[in-house]
Amino acid sequence: MTFNRTAASVTGATVLISLAALGKLGAHLEVIDADMASRLIQIAIGVTLVVFANGAPKQIGRPRASFEAEGRAQAARRIAGWSLTIAGLIYAGVWVFAPVALAAPVSIAVVATGLTVTVLCAWNACRSRSADLAG
Repeated sequence: MTFNRTAASVTGATVLISLAALGKLGAHLEVIDADMASRLIQIAIGVTLVVFANGAPKQIGRPRASFEAEGRAQAARRIAGWSLTIAGLIYAGVWVFAPVALAAPVSIAVVATGLTVTVLCAWNACRSRSADLAG
């Protein structure tokens, strides 16, 4: 049985929402404390980032104008995949080990750093192509 993208997305969203609901219910029933419920959903969000980022380099976009342009686009996707996968792993790890008061700002900074690396590499790939055309 193969999942298409829509089914996989719906399944992933259902898992995340169910985990959040179970965490809230567990905290309400005092099976787990509220901090643990928050940690569980944040860890799941980090793992979700890892899954999506790992799939990014495998996505095939529209055909590029040249093999060089395709190579640059693929390189940008690979760097994005790596930087966001690492950011997702660190994000989840921060929520496992750091105190809650520290976990929120650190995890945001980690993802922001991963996104910055991704945007700068994509910009550089596009800029290099434009510079080649102008020169």
